[in-house]
Amino acid sequence: MFEAILVFIFGLCFGSFANVCIYRMPRDISIVKPDSHCPNCKNPINWYDNIPLISYILLRAKCRNCGEKISAIYPCVELLCGVLFLSVYFLFGYSYILIPFCLLVFSLLAITAIDFEFQIIPDEFSFMLMIVGFATSWFNYTLGDTVFERMLNSFLGFFAGGGSLYLVAVLGKFLYKKDAMGGGDIKIMAGVGTFLGWDRVLFAIAVACFLGSVIGIFLIIFKKILRRQEMAFGPYLAIASYLVLFLPQPAEVINTIIAFEENFLARFIFTNM
Repeated sequence: MFEAILVFIFGLCFGSFANVCIYRMPRDISIVKPDSHCPNCKNPINWYDNIPLISYILLRAKCRNCGEKISAIYPCVELLCGVLFLSVYFLFGYSYILIPFCLLVFSLLAITAIDFEFQIIPDEFSFMLMIVGFATSWFNYTLGDTVFERMLNSFLGFFAGGGSLYLVAVLGKFLYKKDAMGGGDIKIMAGVGTFLGWDRVLFAIAVACFLGSVIGIFLIIFKKILRRQEMAFGPYLAIASYLVLFLPQPAEVINTIIAFEENFLARFIFTNM
């Protein structure tokens, strides 16, 4: 219980840092300097007014100095990051592998928010995931049984994640004479691939395409976007990459689908012939 609480608190702290990244990075502002300050009055925020969740509640969602309302997005990001860290803890337990995967979900959360609003994915997240994913692959037991298998799978995941989307981008450019895939999407999935391996990163891309298609259809039906309007694909890639952590191995999913189809054909088609 204590470990879970500790992980959740770390998640809240990283969520606070995610808010800094989400606000500053797409605006080309350093995440180090200046210190945290109110966007309205520019006054520095004291440490006791910068405690994740707690300060928001105590300040009643208002700046102490100018009284400007604090967006509810900030505590929501902090809480979500805490929940994401906690979910990874329940998946892997209190082990070495917990740290790199917490960095993964932290990055996925940040790029989802940034890409959704600005339609860009900062390279800093992609390069960090590439380095951390491959550097920790030797003890990432989800990639294989031996150190060699794990590092090889991480390396193949890098090429499968980035290479498949790069191929889509090249073909899309050739067929439609316009960009079909952003460079940020390619790089972030190359980084994710070092964590997931070649099979699960391709599975994540397939899930992202499904999610993007379904949500895109609903948005078009309800006239929230135009038929040929471009959509940020990064959030779907990030959500799918997180979901794949908790889904069965791709081979198991494929076997389940095949078994369902065979059962369906045998029961409802061949029996009526």
